[in-house]
Amino acid sequence: MFFKMKQGGGITQKYRKKWDALVIKLEVIERDVVSGSEVLHWVTHFPYPMYSRDYVYVRRYSVDQENNMMVLVSRAVEHPSVPESPEFVRVRSYESQMVIRPHKSFDENGFDYLLTYSDNPQTVFPRYCVSWMVSSGMPDFLEKLHMATLKAKNMEIKVKDYISAKPLEMSSEAKATSQSSERKNEGSCGPAQIEYA
Repeated sequence: MFFKMKQGGGITQKYRKKWDALVIKLEVIERDVVSGSEVLHWVTHFPYPMYSRDYVYVRRYSVDQENNMMVLVSRAVEHPSVPESPEFVRVRSYESQMVIRPHKSFDENGFDYLLTYSDNPQTVFPRYCVSWMVSSGMPDFLEKLHMATLKAKNMEIKVKDYISAKPLEMSSEAKATSQSSERKNEGSCGPAQIEYA
């Protein structure tokens, strides 16, 4: 069971569009208030003359306070609210996993991370393009990300704000549907959730 999110997305999605010129659209489509999982729609520019790509994916995070780390996992999904558009090429094969470990705490400067990423953007890149993207595209993105992070510090966007974000308000109709669904599932698999695996 999914619960509709109000239009507009969060502050982090709006901020990403300011510093990342490749982002055409980035919004949370739905969020499961129990697990915190989110379904996102991300549209990104691709080099001319190729069509832009769009991704629909579920993202889930977990914070391990005992081991002082955060894990974010994402994978492509289908969603009825985001049909394919002839303007974009839909990326159907996408997975990423990121482990973040702060040097001291999430509220202080400095962290290490490991990102594994795989997608099939449904195009054949010549070898020289792949070499260019790896040698210049990724470092350029990471530099923009670093600068955006420094600016976000001044905006007081903190990890703890992301972690402790309050669940979305549900409409009375969504609450009734959720309660009805939970009663049906009693004794089986518990509250409705966005499934990752």
